[in-house]
Amino acid sequence: MADTPPPTDRPPDSSAKAAEPEKAPPSEKAPPSEKAPEPASSRAPVPPRGGDAALPLGYAGIIAVLLVVAAIGGGLAIGTIARPSPTPRPTPVPTTDPQVFFQQLSAGCATEQGLWVVANGGALLRYDGKDWTQVDSTLRTLTNASCDAGTVYAVGPVGAVLIVDDRARSINAFDVTVEDLRGVAAMSQGAMVVGTQGMVMLLSGGTWQPYASGIEEDLNGLVVFGLESAWVVGSQGISYRLEVAGWRPVKTGVDVTLRAIAGPNIGTAVAVGDGGTIVALSGLTWTKVESGVDTSLRAVAAVGSTVWTVGDGGVVLTVDGGLVTAGTSIPAKPTVVSRVDIGTSCTLTSVFARGQDVWIVGSRGGVSGVWRLRDGKVAERWGEC
Repeated sequence: MADTPPPTDRPPDSSAKAAEPEKAPPSEKAPPSEKAPEPASSRAPVPPRGGDAALPLGYAGIIAVLLVVAAIGGGLAIGTIARPSPTPRPTPVPTTDPQVFFQQLSAGCATEQGLWVVANGGALLRYDGKDWTQVDSTLRTLTNASCDAGTVYAVGPVGAVLIVDDRARSINAFDVTVEDLRGVAAMSQGAMVVGTQGMVMLLSGGTWQPYASGIEEDLNGLVVFGLESAWVVGSQGISYRLEVAGWRPVKTGVDVTLRAIAGPNIGTAVAVGDGGTIVALSGLTWTKVESGVDTSLRAVAAVGSTVWTVGDGGVVLTVDGGLVTAGTSIPAKPTVVSRVDIGTSCTLTSVFARGQDVWIVGSRGGVSGVWRLRDGKVAERWGEC
């Protein structure tokens, strides 16, 4: 597959989809050709008046319905549809009450203010160090999340994006594409998301826009270091590296679906996927690492020099020596994979770090669990999973 066009310093047009977005304050509205998602307070379109003559009531009702349908269709065409943003009314739920865990939790991340977990059924949970709060229960399905210091970005099927300002305690929800979004990475000023059919989109300056063209595979995971520095992985073992010239395909040596990737810089990372697959990157070379398991690995996090990965059947693995940058004078350590028992057989779908702690999220059927690990051992556990 040919390299995809590189980002440029111009807004995207019909001839180049991958472009570096114009830097603009978050409050600045997008131009008409790149309509940014609108908050819940946006007013619905008002059907235009066609003249002074009054129409019969029946015809007027039919025309009004057709205008609403046309407006929705127009929104789908441009891939950015504003939809109501729920106003959170938090009701603290004690950690001893298991009700908040009787749902399918899917992913989590941590801001400086608190820890957030999203649910496949639409719920949004927050943990402040003492209590779990179900902030909202009416959101759409969410399957992945990423945080910066004060913002939560979560994504799901049919282009669902949720943005939570943890400082202002505000929530905004958007549809930014018709493709399913599967991966998200918070950036210094915005976020990047990936999904089916090679979808890559960038949020910067309050505007969502396509950030790649020519990629056909489904993309599941990404790690981002800047507007011209990132990795994405996906179906058929593919990986693409974002460079100044664009997205470069790099063979991984495996053909199974890769589901997640993590690493400290563009030269070293670890990706995981189906069949217990682990591949470690050094420069532009991927090397397969024997995991000792054959179950799907669904999430990965780099915590210092150690990589944590989790997956089906309650599998938790640590990978030491997998993060090696090519060209360094430090001899590579032997890669050692170790299994950590957290006492569950549930499907584990998320792992992330906050301070000294490693957090894991998992579920089985209609129940879920959250684990906090310190020094490789379970320090706290919530839920019924």
